[in-house]
Amino acid sequence: MNKSPHPIDIHVGQRLKQQRKLQGISQESLAKQLGITFQQIQKYENGNNHISARKLYELSQILKTPIQFFFENYQKSPQLSEKPSNITTKELTFIKNFRELAPAQKQAFTSLISKLINEK
Repeated sequence: MNKSPHPIDIHVGQRLKQQRKLQGISQESLAKQLGITFQQIQKYENGNNHISARKLYELSQILKTPIQFFFENYQKSPQLSEKPSNITTKELTFIKNFRELAPAQKQAFTSLISKLINEK
């Protein structure tokens, strides 16, 4: 019997962790809202346990995230033999801060980044 996590469980778990961190929600808080232990959240995020359809629906409601978010870019997901790439804390902070900007500020910032990249 194969005990290795399935690639889709790893991918969905990584997306869960990314969205949870992005929203500043602890594993403990999320677990409490779901009525499970934080250890179970850890298992979901590591891909060691798959997330049932009901729990995935509940997670999408709590995180205010469409269910398809958890499956986006799955074809680009790393294989089991590769180390998964995780978003860094600095990148998460950047995204959180960007989301706080007004639409005009977001546009100006996006234009600035594009200009900086093109100047390389």
